[in-house]
Amino acid sequence: MRLLTYKEINFFQSDLLTENSFTHAFFTKRLNNNKPIELQNKLNLFSNIHYAQQVHSDKVIQVDNTLNLKPKIADCLITKEQFQSLWIYTADCIPILIADIKTRNIAACHSGLKGIKKQLISKTLKKLEGIGSKKNNLIIAIGPSIKGDKYQVNKKDVEGLIIQLTGRSFMEKSLYIREIKGEEMIPLFKEDSNPNKILIDIQAAAILQLFKEGIKQHQINLNRICTFSNPKLFNSFRRDKTNLRQWSCIYS
Repeated sequence: MRLLTYKEINFFQSDLLTENSFTHAFFTKRLNNNKPIELQNKLNLFSNIHYAQQVHSDKVIQVDNTLNLKPKIADCLITKEQFQSLWIYTADCIPILIADIKTRNIAACHSGLKGIKKQLISKTLKKLEGIGSKKNNLIIAIGPSIKGDKYQVNKKDVEGLIIQLTGRSFMEKSLYIREIKGEEMIPLFKEDSNPNKILIDIQAAAILQLFKEGIKQHQINLNRICTFSNPKLFNSFRRDKTNLRQWSCIYS
């Protein structure tokens, strides 16, 4: 992904989404003018803006071309309507933007560890299939989030997920996956100095969940920049316990 600047706004763009003519952005942190309507106006874009009240759920909501006057409780939005934009906010969790190159259906997901455990990604793909998408026509951009070496969790909280994704427990050797279109090998988890803790990579978990759904490597574009380790670019809840977030969006 490329870091771009326009009118003093910094944002990442996915080559995969750009090549297929989907307007989108993974924004970096901003102190002012940080609402979707303000960001959209700065970028000279026009659409009906949709965002949700995010609660780390497995809720996927389909939106239409009506104005989003009152945000619904959900962690993923999808639409098949033209001239809409879907917005999510993150500060260590993963922003995931999905587009169908045939139907032009789109989705925007906020998925942290809780969302992955609740199968939010799988449920999003099923919802997209329900409005006419086929999995082999989807392209998926995974934006910046916290990396595994900075994300310590209780072992008991992820044991079931690791078994679900890999078929084996964390007592065995960690599973490594190759970064999408890159050389880096990403460990799903690593042992921590605290025997009751483990370091888990939520991007690796999300990718494994996509693979289990039949998504192929060439359909995925990944940004491995760590929100925790880059305070000049990103808000991070784990680093600062902040309520500030950065937005990501995709346009139909």
